[in-house]
Amino acid sequence: MTQELRTERLRLRPVCKADVDAIHATLQDIEIARWLSRVPYPYSRDDAAWFANEVEAGRLPAYAVIDDEGFAGVIAIDPTLGYWFARDRWGRGYATEAGRALLDAHFLGSEAEAVEAGYYDDNAGSGRVLAKLGFESAGPQMLPSMVLGHDVPGQKTRLTRARWSALRDQERREAA
Repeated sequence: MTQELRTERLRLRPVCKADVDAIHATLQDIEIARWLSRVPYPYSRDDAAWFANEVEAGRLPAYAVIDDEGFAGVIAIDPTLGYWFARDRWGRGYATEAGRALLDAHFLGSEAEAVEAGYYDDNAGSGRVLAKLGFESAGPQMLPSMVLGHDVPGQKTRLTRARWSALRDQERREAA
């Protein structure tokens, strides 16, 4: 995963050791960490260093999302789509914009037939992002929460290659 991705406002590049302090600082915010299934809280600097090392070693495919102000968050497909952004970047459409770029690269660069994602029932914002990206409901599921220490109710979603392709075709027709 060495390919850098660019959107109108964002640059997505592989997470690296230079991101450790920003990742650590951002994930100290319980309002971010509580929505993530696989992130412990408190999130230590060692946790951030481990994560960056795993990405640099090619064992985790995660991108740092960079905007005009610097580090904004992280997005990955591993094998499900997951993302988080610094709270001061919420509401700017970054998750949708970065998600679209990553999904395009994923489907164009692989033979994957689908990508799944999940969100907690209480996280309506993430549900809206996934719907904008074209994900469809695959039903309720219990999702782990390391922050809470137990599973919580959530929703499973799925985006098939066929749906992704149809949505991209529709966007091209509308832009013409």
